[in-house]
Amino acid sequence: IIHAVVGVIKPLSQVVLDKEFGVSMVKRSFIISIATFAFFIAAPIAGILSDSMQRSHLVALSLVLMSCSSAFFALRHLGLWAFYVAVALLGVAMGVQKSSSQSLLADLVDKHELGDYSMVYALSDVSDSLGLIIGPLVGLALSQMYGPSVGVLSIGIPCLLLSPV
Repeated sequence: IIHAVVGVIKPLSQVVLDKEFGVSMVKRSFIISIATFAFFIAAPIAGILSDSMQRSHLVALSLVLMSCSSAFFALRHLGLWAFYVAVALLGVAMGVQKSSSQSLLADLVDKHELGDYSMVYALSDVSDSLGLIIGPLVGLALSQMYGPSVGVLSIGIPCLLLSPV
């Protein structure tokens, strides 16, 4: 589901930054690169944390962070700073999710003696790809009908609902 949020926010952000904030194409690219930079910083930190705490907690944290990213996207009317926060949280959530979920999958394979890691990692990649397909289909359709905030929140709220307490 995390990839579904990414699949909605990234294309919508280009439209929103242009229409609502009048940001040029070059500046929009720099703003979106905030997510990549945040991923670059968060992934190794989350990897280190995943060695000292439960990986499932980090995966849950990534879901909460993605929900927060969606909320800040919806609050962008407060100013461009909210959009920056949304994009940065998007990158941090992706970094935390990717580094901790792969380790968690390996732990589950070992714990349940499932054998091969390759099939589990392949299924994980397939689910990520499905998120990148389904997220934009649902989120962008809702965005066209009800506005960008509704489209993003329709994908972001399930992240919060799916995070274990």
